[in-house]
Amino acid sequence: MTPTEYEKLFGLSKGQTSPRLYFESAAKEKAVRAATLTMGDMFAKYKDFKLEFLWENYIVKEANNFLTAEGGTGKTRMGIALAVAAKYKQERFLGNQLNVDGNVLYLNYEITEPLFKVIAEPIERHLQSVNAKPWHEVYVMNYLNNPTLTIEDAAYAIKACNIKLVIIDSFKACISRLMRERKQRELNNLNSDIYYDVLNSWRDKYKVTTLTINHPNKGLKNQRTSGDLGFGPSSIRDFMDYQVFLRYAYDSERPERLLVVDKARFIEKGKCNKLIKMCTDSSGNFYFELLEDGIRETDFISEDKPMHDKTDKIIELLDEGKTYKEIRTTLNVSEREIANANKFKKEKEKPKDEEEECPF
Repeated sequence: MTPTEYEKLFGLSKGQTSPRLYFESAAKEKAVRAATLTMGDMFAKYKDFKLEFLWENYIVKEANNFLTAEGGTGKTRMGIALAVAAKYKQERFLGNQLNVDGNVLYLNYEITEPLFKVIAEPIERHLQSVNAKPWHEVYVMNYLNNPTLTIEDAAYAIKACNIKLVIIDSFKACISRLMRERKQRELNNLNSDIYYDVLNSWRDKYKVTTLTINHPNKGLKNQRTSGDLGFGPSSIRDFMDYQVFLRYAYDSERPERLLVVDKARFIEKGKCNKLIKMCTDSSGNFYFELLEDGIRETDFISEDKPMHDKTDKIIELLDEGKTYKEIRTTLNVSEREIANANKFKKEKEKPKDEEEECPF
């Protein structure tokens, strides 16, 4: 490309007479030229780069990772368990290699320090009970107890405390504060990059890995795929590097969990899914247990299975014309359970070819 063609393409002109405009255009031209690489130049620039996982197949090193989890599945416990495993330099976590070569910073936006202690202490006690020795440290910044802190303030701790993994719990609570600080009224596809601007600055300056814990949108727990269930506009998913989904295993006879690799740019999707269990031993110590590796997500997500062991009986009484009060007294169930069974009944009776009218 000749200089004239280049100037025409990028709107640059060397015939500008204003010194200010001349220097602005010169600076712009330099920036654009630096950002425009051939693939060969890019390959040469990063010839020594190798993709690494901080947690094998689940957390990409020096990248923006997300753990999206349904309410009650143990998202906070999973985040803390990862942090504690890193502290005690556990070589494997739920069967996969874990390699965190420094300290962990846990940004807690959701619960107060006393409640955090109640959750975290039994997790650490479990590793202490098997004689594990601490190698690193887990630092916690609690935003509920310190309302003047901003997300940018975490950079001070990252720099001072040799932080290699930052866990943000959770995206919804963090972005709420960030939007207020930036005087933004709502999160949308046009402004969601403000969150990643912060994470990217940490990654580039301090070489840290981030794991953001996120909620899914409501009403999607029985969807047969985990894709696009995360809270927030669609660009949130576009900007993230990697996403793992934690969800209930509804078709399991036991109340287990699925750990699903959802957004995977670097491995085959569905290759590393796990069936796991949340456990508490006789001493009250807490841990996650791997039950089965390499499972198929759709084998454990049912759209039709009743979610309560008395659902069938509730439906029978509803068909007989019994009132909620009569059913509650007869079966000793709550009105919520009856309402859920009634909703399930209506869904089953709905014609398969009946389509809902588009609200837009």
